[in-house]
Amino acid sequence: MKQLCLLFLIFFLKISAQTEIKGIIFSDNNSPVNRANIILLNTQNEIETFGFSDKAGSFSVSTDKVGKFILQITSLNFHPKNIEINIDYKGRKIDVGKIGISKLKEHEIKEVVITRQNPIKIKKDTVEYTADKFATGTEMNVEDLLKKLPGVKVDNEGKIKVDDKEVERVMIENDDLFERGYQTLTQNMPSKSLEKVQVLKNYSKNKLLKNIENSESIAINLTLKEEAKGKWFGNILLASTSYKENMRQGKLNIMNFTKRKKLYFLYNQNNLGLNEMKGVEYLINPSSDKDVENVGGNLQTLSIVNLHRKNLQFEDNRTNFNNDKLGSFSYIYNFQNNWKIKMVSIFNEIENRNYITSVYKYNFQNITFTNIENNTWKQNNRNIVGKLELSKDFTKSSNLLFYNKTSSLKEKNDNDFVFNDQFNEQYGENKLFATESKLVYTKKIDSSKAIVAVAKHLFQNRPYNFYDENNIFQFITGNSDVQKINQQIHSKMSFAGGKISYLKKIDEDKNLEIQFGNEYKKENLSSEIKLFNLQDQQYLFDNSEFINSLNLEQNKLYAQLKYNSKIKKWKYDFGLLTEFISSKNNKQFQKGLFVSPNFSLGYELGRNQNINLFGSRKFSETRLNNLFQNYIYQGNRSFHKSNLNFEMLPDINLGLSYNIGDELSKSFRINIHYLKNEKMIANNTFINPNYNFNQSILVKNNHSFFSNLEARKYLKFLKSRFSLLGNIMISSYQNSINNQPLIKTKFSNYKIGFEMKSGWLKKINYELGYDWTFNKMISEINMNDYTDHKVFFNLYYNFTDNFRWESKLEYYQFGNTSQKTTQFLDVKIDYILKDYKMNLFLKGNNLLNSNTIQRYSVTNVSESVYTQRLLPLHVVFGINKNF
Repeated sequence: MKQLCLLFLIFFLKISAQTEIKGIIFSDNNSPVNRANIILLNTQNEIETFGFSDKAGSFSVSTDKVGKFILQITSLNFHPKNIEINIDYKGRKIDVGKIGISKLKEHEIKEVVITRQNPIKIKKDTVEYTADKFATGTEMNVEDLLKKLPGVKVDNEGKIKVDDKEVERVMIENDDLFERGYQTLTQNMPSKSLEKVQVLKNYSKNKLLKNIENSESIAINLTLKEEAKGKWFGNILLASTSYKENMRQGKLNIMNFTKRKKLYFLYNQNNLGLNEMKGVEYLINPSSDKDVENVGGNLQTLSIVNLHRKNLQFEDNRTNFNNDKLGSFSYIYNFQNNWKIKMVSIFNEIENRNYITSVYKYNFQNITFTNIENNTWKQNNRNIVGKLELSKDFTKSSNLLFYNKTSSLKEKNDNDFVFNDQFNEQYGENKLFATESKLVYTKKIDSSKAIVAVAKHLFQNRPYNFYDENNIFQFITGNSDVQKINQQIHSKMSFAGGKISYLKKIDEDKNLEIQFGNEYKKENLSSEIKLFNLQDQQYLFDNSEFINSLNLEQNKLYAQLKYNSKIKKWKYDFGLLTEFISSKNNKQFQKGLFVSPNFSLGYELGRNQNINLFGSRKFSETRLNNLFQNYIYQGNRSFHKSNLNFEMLPDINLGLSYNIGDELSKSFRINIHYLKNEKMIANNTFINPNYNFNQSILVKNNHSFFSNLEARKYLKFLKSRFSLLGNIMISSYQNSINNQPLIKTKFSNYKIGFEMKSGWLKKINYELGYDWTFNKMISEINMNDYTDHKVFFNLYYNFTDNFRWESKLEYYQFGNTSQKTTQFLDVKIDYILKDYKMNLFLKGNNLLNSNTIQRYSVTNVSESVYTQRLLPLHVVFGINKNF
């Protein structure tokens, strides 16, 4: 750990060695020029870095390269200007002083664009890339192109980041088809149809709130070439293994975009372990959206029982034994009378199987035993979702939006369990019907003020019905004939809420937002257990401890204030939420006033250097699944109930972040976060070799500490970016065993590692990384520690412009398991037929044929080893054709 800190210190000191070029841009009348484009070009006319001037005309760009450069300055309605820069050693501070640029004469005025050699335009909050200038002809989709844009990164899941901040939306000609599921678009849309890629900073999805609301969102807008508009295009992918493995993949994407109309149809099917749901997951399991156009947070679908277990912190393409089908249709039409209609519909069927062997060792006081489970989890899901959105611009200062989403889920589970050599089955059905409607009205009072009113209604109905064949109730009731359990659970939720927000931009650096709202929520939960023998004859017993009938009503009246300001190099954010909450839990009535403040304070130490301090105190409410007073059987020999009434759980958050440098040369970042849970839900567990009874209890004053560090540097002699990474997590918690006094436990996790990534677009590129994770658990009754290792090495080789090789090697070593190491080798060969817009590929997965992966986990009374079956070696041949 000391060595790691030393390395971070060295990186921190070396960041200041990069060369900084600064100056001030003035016009003919000696006025500063704001938002002038500043681009540093090398001798090959390649962009090294770029930026823009501020309100005072000042600018600063940095590089760790040496040699001769051209500093290019352009601005709308001004003549461009080039300045030669010579950097003979690193760490120089070059001040070019005042630079005058001449305004275009009236007859010459036109938008200044960057020429063929400099395909980037910076204007206000938009960075625009000319697509063809970054394309090499080998790109099969938009994502391939985005990876080549400076300042843009794409991770393995297709999530896009700009300036290390995640992009929220990717639009086509300013229309958003997929919202947060934009991977469907970027991973399938052919890139040859693109003319521009626009990165929109401080993005507001409601155009009337642009430059009024305080938004730090980032979006990407894709503009099309004229010849691509109104034409049908897309791609088709077909892939298969040999008849022996019988694994396959089929994918079809068809799209047509004009200014008024946009259509997108997709169909995916595979049993290769690929998760095709990422692009539409936001419709099925939406995240809580807390923007000004939404009301009601924390309204996720209530899930009391989960009869399926997927992979254990491992990638789907290793463990996902699947057979998935997905169809989706998206449509947008912009009417001439300023109406817009947007429709999205999806249908999917998912079959997922997982094979897990678990060994649990318990040791508490005089209770010591070991359980061995061999489980096969099989689940079939059918999802149908329809979404309709209507919007109308009445004038240039008001609009109305109506939204409805209706969804249906049918889930079937058919699991085979072997518990200590005893076989039992579990099968059940889970259904969900949900409908959500929302109405949003926006009125822009003037250029600095707006009012937004929103109303929302949500209804969810979720019945469960499942059977479990095992002997646990023989021990509970004392009757040896009881072999089957039938449990029926029914949950409902109704929500209605409204909110009105007033937004004011006081000046360019000050924003005010005031909200008033009311939310009403009603939830119902009922459950009952029935017991049967092997002949399906019901056994009557005293089931009073296994019946629930719970009704929870809650009304929340609230007011919220948000204020942010920037004064010179200081940035202030302050928020205050006041809630009056009344709740009725069956016949118990509670009410109270809760005040939740938050703040953020930032200081800009330099052009690429800032420090931020933030903190909050907030209240979280106990949900229905922590309030039922009698036991519900949750499957897998586990029961749960609660000893709680409705509670508001306060916590305190404090954080500190420090950043220096930029993505293109060197950077150092550290984030520190402290969390104190003044009240927290924990467990009281009754341990038995054959089953577990768990009770929710309330504990006080739990603490957690998180920190991550990252130092990056471009190593010129290796033409690679080197990163040092570190993460720290220290958490304390309390729990009880068999009604004994609370046990205090501290768990710590220290992760250190490095990554190297090549930075040249030549024949060979690579990625290399190594992580060490040190885990330690200390409690009042025992302690344990173990170390995990992860190594990866990815190699990319371009034989020609058309012929590419890609290999990925992974190595894992998990502590405290009998499996010493696990290795994976994947290889993919691509041959691109540019004239036919076709890609032929041969892909070998898990070529070392690793059969299983083991993970170790520990609590203060037990330790567990999980062994999960992996998808076997398979070789896939495929064709991807753009049209």
